[in-house]
Amino acid sequence: MNLSWVYSLPPFLSGLANILLAGFVLSRDPKKSSHQIFAFCSGTLSLWNFSTFVLFFDIGEPAALFLVRLIQVVVILIAPSYFHFVCEILGFKKRLFKQLVIADVMAFCLILLVALNKDFVHLQHMGYSYYGKGGPLFLVIPAYLTVFIGYSIYLVLSQMRDLGQSQKTQLKIVISAMFIALVGGLNDFLPILGITSYPGSSVRIYPYGSVIVVFYSGLIAYSILRYKFLDIEVIIRRAPVFAGLLAFVYGTFSLAMVVGQKFLRDYLDWSQWMAMVPAVFVITFALRPLENFLTDATEKFLFQKKYDYRELLRTFTNEILTVLDLQKLMEQTIAGLVKIIKLESACILLLDKEKKVYRVVASSGIRDKNIEYSETDALISNIKASREHILKDKSVDNLEGHSHLRDDFKEINACLCLPIELHSDLIGVLCLGAKKSGGDYTQEDVDILNTLARTEAIAISNARLFDELSKTQAEAAQREKMAVIGTLAAGINHEICNPLGIVRGHAEMFLLNSRDGFYKDKSREEIFVMATEIMTKVIKETDRATAITKKLSSFAKPSRRADFEGVSIEKELGEVLQFVQHDLRVNNIEVQTDFPNDFPGIFADAKQIEEVLFNIIRNAAQAIDKKEGRIVVSGFAQNGSAVIRISDDGCGIPKDKIGQVFNPFYTTKAPGKGTGLGLFIVKQVVERNNGTISLESEEGFGTTFTLKFPIAKEALVSHH
Repeated sequence: MNLSWVYSLPPFLSGLANILLAGFVLSRDPKKSSHQIFAFCSGTLSLWNFSTFVLFFDIGEPAALFLVRLIQVVVILIAPSYFHFVCEILGFKKRLFKQLVIADVMAFCLILLVALNKDFVHLQHMGYSYYGKGGPLFLVIPAYLTVFIGYSIYLVLSQMRDLGQSQKTQLKIVISAMFIALVGGLNDFLPILGITSYPGSSVRIYPYGSVIVVFYSGLIAYSILRYKFLDIEVIIRRAPVFAGLLAFVYGTFSLAMVVGQKFLRDYLDWSQWMAMVPAVFVITFALRPLENFLTDATEKFLFQKKYDYRELLRTFTNEILTVLDLQKLMEQTIAGLVKIIKLESACILLLDKEKKVYRVVASSGIRDKNIEYSETDALISNIKASREHILKDKSVDNLEGHSHLRDDFKEINACLCLPIELHSDLIGVLCLGAKKSGGDYTQEDVDILNTLARTEAIAISNARLFDELSKTQAEAAQREKMAVIGTLAAGINHEICNPLGIVRGHAEMFLLNSRDGFYKDKSREEIFVMATEIMTKVIKETDRATAITKKLSSFAKPSRRADFEGVSIEKELGEVLQFVQHDLRVNNIEVQTDFPNDFPGIFADAKQIEEVLFNIIRNAAQAIDKKEGRIVVSGFAQNGSAVIRISDDGCGIPKDKIGQVFNPFYTTKAPGKGTGLGLFIVKQVVERNNGTISLESEEGFGTTFTLKFPIAKEALVSHH
């Protein structure tokens, strides 16, 4: 049985697919160099396929020999053409100019070798078609093909990390297609190199390279349709695509059934009806699953379902627009849009008020992260003037200077730019790239996205206000800290200077007596005794100073976590008064304490209780604005609680202001004298220690703070 017509179908279909692909790409932009080179690549593959197709028919030895030589010339041209194509799309033409020249020169030399050397390739018949038979030098062609196509694949892989997600996907598909074509081509070299049958078998090797190249063409077409390879945008309709795919698969399926029946009849002597049984069985159980598979594959790989705008709104309102960190807000906005709408790229341009430029603050699928636009650039000036969105290929063509606007759109890989406005001020621009589905932005899309852009403006404003408030709080807290340090420093200066003055006095007295000859008549033993007495006093006073500095360090160090224990209020109050008593004496403020002998301890963090007492007493001292004043600290037990009262005879607080005393940043002091954080912090610390705080005040007569804490077991309290 002559099956030449069956064997000839794959190279014919592959040649047809490649010539159609070349024509389609070239028709999109005939002047674009990448399109021209790709068309040449596909053209060489097509010529190879059609030449192989013709060899399956009885055309005579002279014509067959000519075609065999022509095929080798075409195969030689495939390697440098793909090398040029890869360098073109990666922008490596200048960098790899020498390598490109070497590839071209080698191709020219190999073509001359094929044309002039009659022994380079001969003719043989494989049983189903004519085929080439290589001479001694023929191995250089597959080697040349492998080196330069392999190098091209390596170049693409080496650049993957610097590309956007869409470009990576495009080139992954192209690399896979090139690799498949290379493997198929190398298989077709086996019969030419004298390997005409599979090892251990008499079955002749069929040059299935043409079959594989069909898959190459399909992958390239898929990359163009789905991912706009070579910047080619195609409008795809479901009906014709599905119909064409179904017809192709059913045609292939039917052809396989026909060939199978013929094989069963002619080689296994099955009857006509018996030969139809496998076909009926396969049709019954395979066609419906095959149709379902094609439906799912078409939907999944060629079309994206329209995004759910409700999901978009829900994501923004619940997850994104409540974020108060500005950078995180920007990044989550872009990530949400890219994920839900399925975008190839997106970015947000935000106004830098100081430099008066709009810069990229968050992006996806954009190579240059440092893009900036001034107010005079086409993109910003047009959006400011129109106060409306700009849609590429529609709005752009209707605006003046649209060539510059197109350049700006291309730089940020955008198709739609929407203004982010707040109180009629353009604070940013939301730039969205093409949809992965290749679909256009509809009016519904634009309406929804405009609403999101307006809401985004409010979220940006909130994040900025929160940031500014945080900075203000930090500055106020720092002023409060410095005020506390100032108060402590005044007291510590007095406490430390006393022992240091005593030390200095003893040392100076010893040196003056020595200079004036007071020790002239003294024996060495007497002088040693006097020096020992002086050193003992010095050590005593330095120990006193050291103890004071340790207390200061312990008191000033913030409590990182609550370390609850039995605490004696009288002991902690004594520690605090030691630091502030000098400052109080200087301002003629007397402190009186009134605690019963059996006053109970409390269960709290000792360091935090020190902070509370220090802040309230310092606040009371600052409220006394007369020549003399008094602060009374008293305590008593009541209903299972230890009650501490701190009263002053200062200026008091107006009745309408009492409710605001514990609010952050509220103060009755003169500007620059207080931060309004002291009592706010006191309230937080008291409550952390399971206590309560309240106050009574009368303007002109003074204020009383009342603290209540749970009583601790007596055994836990340290009174020493």
